[in-house]
Amino acid sequence: MDTALELKIGIDNGQFFSVRQIIEKLQNSKLVQEITANLPDKPLALVWRLICISEIPFSYKLDYTQKLIETVYEKLATPFGFSLSGDEKMFLPCYNAMIVSALCRLDRANDKQVRNAVEWINSNQPMERGVKVDLPNFNFDRYGGCFKKTPCYIGLAKSVFALQDFKEHTNEKKYDTKLEKGILYLLKHKFFKRLSKDEPINKHITDISFPETYHLNSLELLRFAKKAKLLDNVNTKDLITHIEKQKTKDEKWKNNFNYKAEGYIAFDKGKKTSEWTTHLINQGLKIKK
Repeated sequence: MDTALELKIGIDNGQFFSVRQIIEKLQNSKLVQEITANLPDKPLALVWRLICISEIPFSYKLDYTQKLIETVYEKLATPFGFSLSGDEKMFLPCYNAMIVSALCRLDRANDKQVRNAVEWINSNQPMERGVKVDLPNFNFDRYGGCFKKTPCYIGLAKSVFALQDFKEHTNEKKYDTKLEKGILYLLKHKFFKRLSKDEPINKHITDISFPETYHLNSLELLRFAKKAKLLDNVNTKDLITHIEKQKTKDEKWKNNFNYKAEGYIAFDKGKKTSEWTTHLINQGLKIKK
């Protein structure tokens, strides 16, 4: 088992690690070595690398991570949030939200750049249908439209995740109204289903995959349900049932979608069962192993 996963499991189970032990596990991790082997330059690659490193506990202690964060701020941060072009032209709600969540995990929730991005979500992200969004200079139709009569479910869900992560890491409740609206919207959809039919909202939402990508998947939804204390909600039942059905004969899980992109590092490679994913699902379902 990779030492970064040993660290993750230990922390999730309440084990104490000294600073020396943490640094040793990070330095000895082959996964961390792969993630930190180079610093991406392109905007998308920066996003994926930031997300990947943010899933490693205490990775903010690494010089590499701090340099990566500063590069993200230099190239992607704007007064209104995070954009792939550094301006309104390539601002997408899902990417803005994913970056917020990653930076919260990296202990940077109080940074001005993160607060700007969270404020944009609060001011502009619809958490219900039929809300008109009129923002000059923003091109939300570039990838099929983020804000039509029905807001893009991926952008909405990831924005809800970002608000939750920001709240947890700052203890601030100023965005609770927006967060609660978003949670109600997710619950209406039973997290992954259409309102009109008993079927998935899109192709990838039933995937089990880690780390996250711009596709919304079932593991992300489960992790959020646990954070928001919604595991016992009746509208979470179908999501849990779907994930439990994916369990292998040896009581583990596989990633059934393998994303490939510059800057993105898969934590478990190949078609074998995934140690990271299995731990995260067990943790989400409150199963101790």
